Amino acid sequence: MGQHDEDNLPAGWILTEVGAVGDVRLGRQRSPDKHTGRYSTKYVRAANITPAGLDISDLSEMDFTPDERLVYSLRVGDILLTEASGSSAQVGRAAIWQGQVPNCCYQNTVIRFRPRAVLPEYALIVFQHYAASGVFARTARGVGIQHLGAKRLAMLDFRLPPLAEQRRIVKEAARRLEELTSARKLLEDTLELTREQNEQIIAAAVAGELVEHEYEIAKRENREFESADMLMSQISDDLGSSQLTFAEGTDDSQERGVEPEAVASVPPGWTAVEIGQTGQVLLGKARNPRESGGPNLRPYLRVANVQENRIDTSDVFEMPFSPTEYKRFALRDGDVLLNEGQSPELVGRPAIYRDEVPGCCFQNSLIRFRPHWLVLSEYALLVFRHYLHSGVFRASSRWTTNIAHLSVKRFAAIPMPVPPHAEQRRIVDDAARRLENSAAQEQGIRTALDSLSGMEAELFASATAGLLADQDPKDESADVLLAKHAGDSPIDPSEFSTVDLSESSELMAQVDDNEQRSIERATRGMHRRGRLADVLHEAGGSLELRELLRKAGFEPDSTQDVEEFYVALRAELDVTLRSVTGRTAENAVLEVLEDATS
Repeated sequence: MGQHDEDNLPAGWILTEVGAVGDVRLGRQRSPDKHTGRYSTKYVRAANITPAGLDISDLSEMDFTPDERLVYSLRVGDILLTEASGSSAQVGRAAIWQGQVPNCCYQNTVIRFRPRAVLPEYALIVFQHYAASGVFARTARGVGIQHLGAKRLAMLDFRLPPLAEQRRIVKEAARRLEELTSARKLLEDTLELTREQNEQIIAAAVAGELVEHEYEIAKRENREFESADMLMSQISDDLGSSQLTFAEGTDDSQERGVEPEAVASVPPGWTAVEIGQTGQVLLGKARNPRESGGPNLRPYLRVANVQENRIDTSDVFEMPFSPTEYKRFALRDGDVLLNEGQSPELVGRPAIYRDEVPGCCFQNSLIRFRPHWLVLSEYALLVFRHYLHSGVFRASSRWTTNIAHLSVKRFAAIPMPVPPHAEQRRIVDDAARRLENSAAQEQGIRTALDSLSGMEAELFASATAGLLADQDPKDESADVLLAKHAGDSPIDPSEFSTVDLSESSELMAQVDDNEQRSIERATRGMHRRGRLADVLHEAGGSLELRELLRKAGFEPDSTQDVEEFYVALRAELDVTLRSVTGRTAENAVLEVLEDATS
């Protein structure tokens, strides 16, 4: 920003710097020798600052001495920003501290902005605008990890409106953000409905509820009907024996799949047989780290490459396959691949291989299903997707820690509903049409969600340009506001904020009395130089040490309060006050120095 920006400022606004309207400080560096100690303290780190606000469910702890707590403590109304990130787009993500945890501090992956001449809520809008518009990304420096830096943040331009207008901007922005949040929630709920719709389409396909049954068509057309049972008999006669293939070393004891609801009662003309009777089942080749190079290198697919209904070829590895292994593990168009080992909710995730990577093989984290002529690959995929979503694969798996293994034996033993061949084709075509329509709906919803992010960015830009609320010539100008607070200690948010902290925070009702008093003290801005002297002055000039502790708002029965009181006392002793009867003995009398309150 420059002169051009100053010329375009709304009436009553001024162009200043972030460091002029508030105090900017980087958090304390994390040190191994500070993990434990006498003063274990919860602290906020960058990971706690999320796009949705502060996540305090996983606060870490380390030792902060009383002196360090004074420097790095958090106060209601502080703005916390991520100082560093691997992505420049994530640098400067901001949230307001609302006193959720008493006596909390922050680490050096976080920058604290403590407002002095600006509402916390308006400062947050400015920082959100800087994040959305790329100001923070352009300001950050570093290779690999991008750092915003407290000094660079403090030197950024800040368009400061009059205080009254700040309140109007914050109120209007909150109203519009609430509307955007409601719209986002509605779209996200609708997006979830499309996912459920997809699962219902797939379930209906496998249950024979999408198209007219083949036996009904044959009856209407007065022609012979060949059931799936009859066709399966032909396959058995043609093959002579099952072509089910298992990987070496598989334990086949108690290897049995569960019976899905889809085969409990199949439609007329259908049959229910084990998956292994409808095609060839094979586990992929085990990866040997000692075979990372050498001759006969071939590309191969692994779990990461097999997403639901698609093959991801963005990161395909290679390993050696001998001519014999290649013949066994080579993939061909129409093979269905499934995740053999995965998290329980994703085990059995399937996709059809369409020769995306010519000459490709597969690893033993995948199962290959190669259907006989009776079963279409596309129909088998519908069945396997249904088994994925309905929990059939999960129930058929065996778990080790957090990894579920399906195994070829259990997979091959799961019953599968099989319609006549012609009916399969109609089911596949009808399901594809419905799923394509659902995908179009999903894309429209995602586009709308993306546009909401753009609308949010426009809202922040309008707010900081003075376009969100009217200017009032009666407002005290921003230059007067800034001059009034120049050099001040950080403001008390309860004096300045648009939020009624005493009534709006449900947290206040959830903490005990000591914690509530701690939060309230933080809100008032405790331990500023001269405070104890002010208490002495108001009390007539002198007090016993114990009485001073109580009148200054500290709790004599709280170890934490006593520690903080003595830190403040050491800072002011012989500067703004002095001990009359000794240094700091419990019976000491303290009096204010004559020029301490002038």
